[in-house]
Amino acid sequence: MIRTPRAPRKNVSKRRRKTKKSKIPKLYIIGAAAVIILALISITAAVLVMQKPPSVYINVTNQTTLPPPPTVPNITVLPNETVPLPIVVPPKIETKPKLVIVIDDVTFPKQIEKILSIPLALSPSFLPPKSETPFSDKLAENCEFYMVHLPLEAVNFKRAEQATLLVSDSYDIILEKLKKLKTQFPRAVYYNNHTGSKFTADIEAMRRLIDAMDELDLIFVDSRTTAQTKAPEIFAEQGRKLLQRDVFLDNVIEKEAIKAQLLTAVKKAKEKGFAIAIGHPHDKTLDTIAESLDILKDIEVVYLRDL
Repeated sequence: MIRTPRAPRKNVSKRRRKTKKSKIPKLYIIGAAAVIILALISITAAVLVMQKPPSVYINVTNQTTLPPPPTVPNITVLPNETVPLPIVVPPKIETKPKLVIVIDDVTFPKQIEKILSIPLALSPSFLPPKSETPFSDKLAENCEFYMVHLPLEAVNFKRAEQATLLVSDSYDIILEKLKKLKTQFPRAVYYNNHTGSKFTADIEAMRRLIDAMDELDLIFVDSRTTAQTKAPEIFAEQGRKLLQRDVFLDNVIEKEAIKAQLLTAVKKAKEKGFAIAIGHPHDKTLDTIAESLDILKDIEVVYLRDL
């Protein structure tokens, strides 16, 4: 058997062989160290960012405390269901029925003294000055509120007033008489009729009177001295609200009768929210009103202007 001789081995030193074997582990170590260093840098940066306060400017000097939000009751909402907003109901303001008590035929100082001594907002209505009582307009200046008791022609006069308006008076005559009254009673706006059963039942005379009062910014109040008064018809035609008497207090000048009429006036005020009662400056009438505060406790006595 012939053996083929081996090729001679290259002479490689032991040091060189060792160098080749140890090169790969060192690269792994270096790469791992780099990864660890990068991870530490990232963690450090994240911590620094989290600890940095937000850059928000707050004006402390002008800062106000906001009220807490209103509490809303818990509402269970079903699918496709809208949530209704809470309904805020304003508080109900209770107001008493109002009663106006007009005192007609005021002409003397003692009458107005007694009216003003009663702790109620009574509405005195003054007759125009005349020879017997020339200072009724001066007495009116003592009152916070007053009216003019306008004399109109009656079917039957017991005694006609000097300033009485007649059915035969033209528009110009009525206007001049009203202008004079307005000069004498400059603060009066409301005029209610004294007598007038003939005048108020005449529709043409009433049209002239109401037109003249409108020109002077005066307001007519119907005392209803006759059931045939045309004032409601005229005011209805014009689409206006008419102020008119609901109750006479002292057709019978006795305390019990007057008290009964006061009760009727209070009842009417409660039924429709307000009422107008008319009385006169008799001692019994004024005394009964002063002694009837318990009857009036459930309503408010107001001046006519406050309706």
